[in-house]
Amino acid sequence: MHGDDSRLYVEFTMEAIHQTAESEKQGRPIFKDVPHIQIHFPGDRTKKIFRPVKMEDDMQGPADPRRFPKQWSAFEAQREQVQDGTPIEQWGPITKSQAMELKSMHIHTVEQLAGIADSNLTWLGARQLRDKAEAWLKQADNGKEAMRLQAENDQLREDMALLQQQMRDLAARVEGHVEHDKEAAASKKSSK
Repeated sequence: MHGDDSRLYVEFTMEAIHQTAESEKQGRPIFKDVPHIQIHFPGDRTKKIFRPVKMEDDMQGPADPRRFPKQWSAFEAQREQVQDGTPIEQWGPITKSQAMELKSMHIHTVEQLAGIADSNLTWLGARQLRDKAEAWLKQADNGKEAMRLQAENDQLREDMALLQQQMRDLAARVEGHVEHDKEAAASKKSSK
């Protein structure tokens, strides 16, 4: 990963690029399809990167398809390029209109909202909304840990019940052998 790319809104597109030299040579407009990448920074209305896709690793970082593999594979398969995380429109604490406003600012997931820098919290109620998203994600993480602990606890109880049953079975078998040995010893005494 190149820094923290998980908060970015990334989309690959195919753009028709005019080929000037080839157009002059052919005497008609010639275009070539060239994949481009569009990177939006959630909450920042001014910062946007739009350029041809970088296909090779270089000094600035990895190739775009390696940097954003999920979006690239969706682009290649011509599927919708969705971002990782909880979709903002499915987050309960906000209204549909708030979700649409956030999406217009390239905030498509709760995780992107929670990761917005203070300098990009420029609209009314932005800080409270970001803090609410952070708290919600933290609570979700705590719930995930509680579910993991519950599953582990259930497994330990199952294991304990199995061990207890094995101990009862073993005790019954030992008791059976002891009774058999007592009967054998008693029959030896009586035969003497």
